[in-house]
Amino acid sequence: MASIFNKLASDLNPHNLRYLFYLVTPNETTYNTVEEIPNILEPATTWMLILVVLEFLLLDEKKYAFNDTVTSINAGILSLLMKIGGRYLSAAFYAPLYERIHIVDLPKDSPYTWILCFFTQDLAYYLGHRAVHEAGVFWSFHQMHHSSEYYNLSTALRQGAVQDVATLFFDLLQALAIPPNIFVVHRYLNLIYQFWLHSNAIPYLGPLEYFINTPSSHRVHHGRNPYCIDRNYGGTLIIWDRLFGTYEAERRDEEIAYGLVTPVASFNQLWCQFFEFKALGYDKGQMRDENGKEIFPGLWNKIKAALWPPGYFPGVKTNYFFMWLYMDDNTEGIPKIEYPVVPYNPPLTTPLRCYLLVQWLILIVCSLQFDAHRQTLSWPYFLSNLAYLVSSLQMFGYYFDHSPMSVIFDFSRLAFATAMGLFTWDISFAIYGIASIAAVSLLRSTGNIIAVKKQK
Repeated sequence: MASIFNKLASDLNPHNLRYLFYLVTPNETTYNTVEEIPNILEPATTWMLILVVLEFLLLDEKKYAFNDTVTSINAGILSLLMKIGGRYLSAAFYAPLYERIHIVDLPKDSPYTWILCFFTQDLAYYLGHRAVHEAGVFWSFHQMHHSSEYYNLSTALRQGAVQDVATLFFDLLQALAIPPNIFVVHRYLNLIYQFWLHSNAIPYLGPLEYFINTPSSHRVHHGRNPYCIDRNYGGTLIIWDRLFGTYEAERRDEEIAYGLVTPVASFNQLWCQFFEFKALGYDKGQMRDENGKEIFPGLWNKIKAALWPPGYFPGVKTNYFFMWLYMDDNTEGIPKIEYPVVPYNPPLTTPLRCYLLVQWLILIVCSLQFDAHRQTLSWPYFLSNLAYLVSSLQMFGYYFDHSPMSVIFDFSRLAFATAMGLFTWDISFAIYGIASIAAVSLLRSTGNIIAVKKQK
């Protein structure tokens, strides 16, 4: 436990706060080899959590909801758990690919190479980000990030657990020229920069809006108003959107409604992460009209249903961009917002909220400890810890959604945690499991756990 607090103290060095705004120099972020590059995401993530807490305390309560905030940060935890060795998929594959396919030898220690990669990485991000919005089922990899009906700093952490798979190709294109030691640094910094964009508290920034991505531009990107759909894909810069025709300024006379066009209405972590794969990959191709006639008849049309833009239906005009199709009219089929917008927010009793808050803090500490030691764990310990963490992430969604499965699932999770503690002679963890089982039993017996069967 002491090592965790020492790590937190180190991460919270004000020097690390600069990473959130790309305020670094080529000299201090150029390393001789990939192995020498520190995991910049770790100290940045600690600062992110602190800033989320501060924003939560300072903003109007309508800007945050406990269930939504926990779900967003839990998605970030799941995303970190899915990283290969704690690194992004592209960072894991980039170096060996570079050795095989690079066609120019740019200096690995030159500030000019560093600056070039600043632009190539941002362009690669633009392309990959646009692809996961417009290329059919690839939207399934990214939609989790857009599923919150709130827009605050916690939304930045609401990441698709397997999104790296969908954007890998675009990152690896840089292996034709950019050395690995430069690429990996910018892969981290480009993503970290986008954290502060997820804020409703920062206004329009004047001339900066012409060049860099700002909270105002990114609010549009997260909106489900018709004018917001498929707009403002940039990461650090907004110049690519202006160049390729996807830029849209925030309209001050129209309140932005956030979330998916059809709200997911659930906090079930795994469902929110993966439901769209079935919806776009299969269900859409099986749709029928009011007369029972198939909308996408035959194999080819079903492939089009899966790979053409998510909003595509027969008769919709499309055009090619890079390697995929996009809709000529990004507003087609998008319903107008009906005000007032009421987000999905099932109530929780105060005792249950307190129980979940304690469990959440324990989960965050366990996740940090797991991430710090994952490389040294044996496979049995690695998998058992991973199972506990993922089941804990899932548990919150059952309680938030008032699922009848919540209590039995939590009992099973805690029984597993108790067994882990006893098997590894971690008595404190075993006591935690037993005490938590007692707490859930008390909450259940006093009527503090709401369970409602959903209507089919």
